Amino acid sequence: MEEKAEKILKVATQEFATSGYHRTKMETIAEKAEVSKGLVFHYFKSKKKLYTTAITVAIETLQALFDYDKFPKDSLLSLFEYSLALKFSIAKSHEFEMGLMIEVYSHLETLPPDLQKDIMAYIEDTTQTSYRIIASIIRQMPIKEEFTEEEVVKLVLMVFNQIELEAKAKMQHEPISDLSQFDELIKETSQQMKILEQGFLKKSN
Repeated sequence: MEEKAEKILKVATQEFATSGYHRTKMETIAEKAEVSKGLVFHYFKSKKKLYTTAITVAIETLQALFDYDKFPKDSLLSLFEYSLALKFSIAKSHEFEMGLMIEVYSHLETLPPDLQKDIMAYIEDTTQTSYRIIASIIRQMPIKEEFTEEEVVKLVLMVFNQIELEAKAKMQHEPISDLSQFDELIKETSQQMKILEQGFLKKSN
């Protein structure tokens, strides 16, 4: 990507993250990127194309920051806590990329239908990739002999999927300004990880 196109995309990511799709003006992006409006359209053809490109690049940028080889493999709880701390760190270092993704989830239903479809297809693909990586990490954990790896993977991914659905529902029903608004969900998830690892039945004497 050419330098001017990269600058336009960087400004667009910031504007979409802070103002949303509908309130962001192409004129504003051009002005802040110090280029003509015509050049913005030359590189990205339309506002929709610029928006989807910003989202695609944001997801790819954020995904590249996850070094899955460094993720803990001794327990679910340590895996969850490590990934959570990493996400908070990334939210600070890549404020606008993370802000854009929060904006997308919070206002997805307000976007044009064809744009919703394209965005959800891409997000679903990256989610499935993440799940495959999580599954590969789980398979390296010390699983009890009476359970198969696939049984454990299936159960854990069901829980992760439910957490994902709850987070998305939260973002779609209330404005999200920062990750601290997920504190209660994080607390619940930590408890769920403990239950998954340790079980919920008292040990018989």
